[in-house]
Amino acid sequence: MNVYLCYDVKGIQSFIFKIPKLKYIVGGSALIDQFDKETMKNLESTGAKHIFSGGGKGTFLCESDAAVKELKQKIIVQAHAIGIDIRFGQDENFSQAAQHADELYSFVPEMHDGYPCPESGLYPTKTGEKRHPVIQKRLYSRGEKVFRRFEDLLLLDVLIPGKSNNELEFFHNVNIEDSDGKDGAFALGNRNRWAVVSMDGNDMGMQFRTQVKNGLSADEMQHWIKTMSKELDKITMAAASAGIQRVVSEWAGSDKGKEAVVKDGIITLPIRPLVVGGDDIVVLCHSSYAVTFVKEVVRTFEEKSLEKSELWPATNGKLTITAGILYTPVTLPLHTAIPYSESLLGSAKGRGRKNMVSGEASPACIDWEQITDTVVDTPSAKRQRELIFFDEDIQRIVKLTQRPYTMEEFTIVEKMAREYGHDRNRKLPRTIRHKIFPALKKGYAERLAFCAQIKKNHPDLFHAINEFDMAKSAWELNSEKDEQSIKLIDALMLLEEDSRMEKETVK
Repeated sequence: MNVYLCYDVKGIQSFIFKIPKLKYIVGGSALIDQFDKETMKNLESTGAKHIFSGGGKGTFLCESDAAVKELKQKIIVQAHAIGIDIRFGQDENFSQAAQHADELYSFVPEMHDGYPCPESGLYPTKTGEKRHPVIQKRLYSRGEKVFRRFEDLLLLDVLIPGKSNNELEFFHNVNIEDSDGKDGAFALGNRNRWAVVSMDGNDMGMQFRTQVKNGLSADEMQHWIKTMSKELDKITMAAASAGIQRVVSEWAGSDKGKEAVVKDGIITLPIRPLVVGGDDIVVLCHSSYAVTFVKEVVRTFEEKSLEKSELWPATNGKLTITAGILYTPVTLPLHTAIPYSESLLGSAKGRGRKNMVSGEASPACIDWEQITDTVVDTPSAKRQRELIFFDEDIQRIVKLTQRPYTMEEFTIVEKMAREYGHDRNRKLPRTIRHKIFPALKKGYAERLAFCAQIKKNHPDLFHAINEFDMAKSAWELNSEKDEQSIKLIDALMLLEEDSRMEKETVK
């Protein structure tokens, strides 16, 4: 009797971001990658066939309950060795095993008589120890194999003219006060700011449900799961690498990139992948290149999926991927920033489901937010408070945002940003740009007054926000909901983030 054994690293994000220091976060991410890509594959035996593993999840096909029990114990030992909680699901049916992975084995650290680990504040250490042994394993070190493997795979096809892959590395510290943090800070533009990007593939659950409806035999389902999972991981890796290459190419060609200091023969790049596996991607990136990364990943992910179209029966042979971007100070703890970016991702995925056509892939979508302090609520609460209001003058809801967008719609926002961002051509000076948002937050009469003020010197902007002639303006009216909305403020947000990066705040 064949039995599927599915494992799931419980709280993978909690594990990776448990210690709020970038070097430990990077190390935790590399350990998860090694656990999936190497450790689990090495546990394959005569009675337990490795089907796939990635993104903190995996599946084996076991010949008997005895084989399941033996394998489970091996996985628990390996999981607890690096400090992760692991849970299992087992069933003759793959879907049941995967969906009911609720048999939990929590990591219990070895307890010593000393103080809690000085580096992490976790787990008592032996007297005189600087770190608990489990914490030590995830401390990033440039030369150690476990950390280089994760980087080397993603740097394999990344090039800067005149440099080899071995001369490149992702930033792992951005604290200017640390000796090894200055290069990372420089790579981020010396601005104490970065973008947290979370991406996830669309419609994967539908692929499983469709194959079940298609009545695949047990052997056919097993073959499809194994092939599909491996190819999905390859597609995600290829898309992430392509996105990294695009960021590196644009950065290397910029004035800042040309000034990059080579330290110990290494150039520190303005991007840091944290999770790349399954159909999940989480990266930290120089704020000016976050959208560049997302657009290239979206393009490559879809393009590569078409090469394996037979694996995606639910969506006409194509896959798409969606993104959430949070622009934030580096001082905002990542255990707060990552969930926030994932909530933006969830918002974008919801937008894609609304636009989905039956039998086709959900459109790739994007949502983003920017914060300038460490006090955060939620994207919806922030927008409700700052960008949406009821205008008593016209008895209508006014929305100063249309986020999230499909990637197709996003091109309109980018075009609008370019049109209003040409300071050198004096198309729209920054002083005027900064007045638009406060003006549009006011009532109807005051918005019209602002229009009148800028009509002579800025006719294009006048026509864009002129509510007297709504049909020719950038305003969009939804009569059914008694509301009007505009993309302009979203475009100005992109310009504002670019403007922030122009002035260094770290020396």
